[in-house]
Amino acid sequence: MDKALLRHKTSLHQLYKNGESEIIRACNDNAKTQKRLISQWLSFCIWSITKDGNSLETINSVTREHIIRYGQYLKSEFDNGRFASTSSAMSYLSGINTVMKLIHGDNWEKISPIKDCGLEPISHIPNEKPELDKNGLPDIESLAGYLLELQMSLGVVIREALILDLKEALIDGRSTGFVTITSFQNGVRRKIPCRQNAIKAIGNGIAARRLQKLLPKKWEFDDFLSAHNKLAARKGYSTNTARGIYVRDRYQELTGVEPPIISGLSQTEHWQKLSQHSNKTLSESKGLDKNARHQIAIEIGVLGIAPLKEYLDKKP
Repeated sequence: MDKALLRHKTSLHQLYKNGESEIIRACNDNAKTQKRLISQWLSFCIWSITKDGNSLETINSVTREHIIRYGQYLKSEFDNGRFASTSSAMSYLSGINTVMKLIHGDNWEKISPIKDCGLEPISHIPNEKPELDKNGLPDIESLAGYLLELQMSLGVVIREALILDLKEALIDGRSTGFVTITSFQNGVRRKIPCRQNAIKAIGNGIAARRLQKLLPKKWEFDDFLSAHNKLAARKGYSTNTARGIYVRDRYQELTGVEPPIISGLSQTEHWQKLSQHSNKTLSESKGLDKNARHQIAIEIGVLGIAPLKEYLDKKP
């Protein structure tokens, strides 16, 4: 069901309306708190109605056991990738604790997010203090560093990294194991495996974009490209070779052996090694090599496997 429709239907339910009137009565002198608690109460009611049997009719029928189950549900939502950190889940649970405290006073025994629900403080978005330049602003090369990380972990080009919705990518990556990338050239969408290093890179990207808001002017593509190139050069990469790390990692994941550019083997020697590792004939190992290259070409959005020679094959 559409989220807006679900929220509307829930707002007509007796459980929601009863709780809403109690919250309004208890917080009639603080409109901001009232609005926040009503929103969190609505989320609890949606869960109760759709996920917990729809057995509650009034706020006074809500027990500790109901809220503990709600907290455990919120933990499962984090585990399944719906939240970037457990702080969001903890906030929802805290809101319901506050609502019950308003209703029951000192008789309410607070639900512990950690002890009762297993909600340990975890975040995939770093909250570290930024590196500052001599003017006290975030260091632009450090902020551009997330572009290198995205290239290495997802095999994207810079423009694709810049237009990627990182929050959506974090949710999709953790919940489905894939991130959808839109080609900046033709708009074609492709799915890329989202491994743990990509989760980290996306989280770092979200943090970097937040810090960019501290800069005196909005960054344009040329600003990103300049900072990216300086950082890449310092780390020994060119504009495009950072994504080559993704290509080589994926090749080893798909075939089980290092690509020739790392092993130093000739193409024939590489096929022989692949044949021994996979317990296949030489002809079959050539097919395995070719299929892996085709798969990677699809993932990084290039036509055919010829462009991969630069990343995978030993230089003559």
